[in-house]
Amino acid sequence: MRDNGIPEAQDGLIGLDWFAGLAKEALGRLVSVRDQECAVVGQDHLDHFLRVLREARSIDPAVLLAEMIARQIDPAAVACLYVPAAARALGAGWAADDVSFIDVTLGTEKLHAVVRRVDELLAEVRPVTGPSALVLVAEADQHTLGAMVLALELRLAGFSAMVRVAPMPRDLTQLLSANRFDLAVVSVGCTAALDSAVGLVRTLRLLSRKDEMCILVGGAIPVEDALLLKETGADRVVRHVSALMSEYDACRDGRQPDRDRKRSQGSIVQALLKGDGS
Repeated sequence: MRDNGIPEAQDGLIGLDWFAGLAKEALGRLVSVRDQECAVVGQDHLDHFLRVLREARSIDPAVLLAEMIARQIDPAAVACLYVPAAARALGAGWAADDVSFIDVTLGTEKLHAVVRRVDELLAEVRPVTGPSALVLVAEADQHTLGAMVLALELRLAGFSAMVRVAPMPRDLTQLLSANRFDLAVVSVGCTAALDSAVGLVRTLRLLSRKDEMCILVGGAIPVEDALLLKETGADRVVRHVSALMSEYDACRDGRQPDRDRKRSQGSIVQALLKGDGS
């Protein structure tokens, strides 16, 4: 595992007051998500993370983070790499009948708490300077942890990010009337959620101002990208967060010439109306 420049903890588990300051410092040093794509999950660190996760029925997320910081893992790596890996391990354990459903549920709640805690720390050290993103979870999707991690990764990249789970059309209408978003990501994890995803993309398209919002769709749904794009009407399909930024850039760059063309056409129309055209 790479060295993140975090000093060794003293006397076992570090004090939580000291931990909070260290976590903020570590987050303050982070570069964007684009520069962390090469990061890997260390199996030994993951095994330790899972052991701590399973130790108690109730545990402060700060304790989980402190345990990992003591192993030279920064808070963002815990939330963006080790939380998803732990969630997959819990799911695999349940499928193999090695972990009870109760333990999976409790473990998932703890993982949610870790992501929220890192998000809180990030808000204190990193001002939002980039575009705004809306992450929507389609109806019938039972898992929202991935969407929360995605939102955190977007914030690490400088975006402002908001998450909504299975919003009703009225709620989405109110949200978009009060907020402007440069990017929307519709997460769809199963075929049962496809109809909901189609409805969400359609609503976003209708409500986006001047059609300037880039709409991406993705997730674990077992549908080929070309078919998913055709069915939903989104601008791009993205399957992994590492590709999200480049897809957003491509979508944005593709829209700019179109906006320039429309602006030029509008100028010509105005000139003709004024009698300035030939």
